[in-house]
Amino acid sequence: MKKFLMSLCIVLALAACKDENKANEQANTKPVVKIGVILPLSGANSYMGEQMREGYEFVREYSRPDVNYQLIYVDDQQSSSKAAVAAKKLIEVDKVDALLTGTSQTASVVADAAEKAKIIHLGISSDDRFTQKAYNYTMAPDSVDESVTLLKYLQEQGYRKIALITANEVFADLVDENMHKLAEQYGMKIVFNEKITPGATNDYRLMLRKAVQSEPDIFLLQSWPPEIDILTKQLLEIAPQAKITSLYSFFISSSPELYKGRFGLNVGSNNQEFKTAFYQKYGKKLEQMSATAYAQLSLMLDILQNKNNELNKTVEANDSIFGHLTMDNRSIRYQPIVETIEE
Repeated sequence: MKKFLMSLCIVLALAACKDENKANEQANTKPVVKIGVILPLSGANSYMGEQMREGYEFVREYSRPDVNYQLIYVDDQQSSSKAAVAAKKLIEVDKVDALLTGTSQTASVVADAAEKAKIIHLGISSDDRFTQKAYNYTMAPDSVDESVTLLKYLQEQGYRKIALITANEVFADLVDENMHKLAEQYGMKIVFNEKITPGATNDYRLMLRKAVQSEPDIFLLQSWPPEIDILTKQLLEIAPQAKITSLYSFFISSSPELYKGRFGLNVGSNNQEFKTAFYQKYGKKLEQMSATAYAQLSLMLDILQNKNNELNKTVEANDSIFGHLTMDNRSIRYQPIVETIEE
């Protein structure tokens, strides 16, 4: 009898092991979703790329531990030509199932390759012109909503005269266009307006002196690092008490000390549980680019896992750290907020 029971236990144990091995084999043989990620991981804006990579890597740990996916990173140094090469490599060599990009400049370049290859591409950009191409989507607040949010805040704070300095680049062009269209509706007057070409010079002091002479209540500087930092430093040398704002730029600067106590438009995650978990993982506060990357990849995984669903339903069901998402054509929207950088 004892021998029979022992034999029965051995048989049951072997059967259990066999079932477990079979389950593991099935899990391991599930198709791996491959996602190509194009970021500036070297060069002047590499810190932005690294912040985004932290956000992407946190997705698996925080909310998607059971999803079988692989991220393939390619460095474009925020160069249009390198972004085009990166997209070609990811599509033709790595055979990715989807593409993620982090800037308007890169998104607009990658759009053509994604459309040709019929691969879904989700970019971070307020410029939704590239979404006119099939398979291309953007995840960002509406550009008009962005400008309106900031203008309403300026109006509430009593600002009336704006010195507007914007870069010759896609997002800054949208800001310039919207400010000119909307400023008067919110009691604002643009008393100075100038364009700069990123990389053309490191000395903006002559232009900034003219801006100061126009006696604005506030300067709206719209460019990305390193230009935003150069502009701010030189403006404060000329007018130390100058009021300065921007859309998003302060929150991705490599010199955050310049902007302490200043307000600007931000992506605005109010998910305290997520912020705490991020801090416990990385030992620092949640940064804008990390939050954006996390939300972008989380949504992409939901889209890839629910290919048979209508996309707008997948978007609205996504538990985003930015709150409720909506979809306008192929543009995925959330609301920005005005935040002050802590002292």
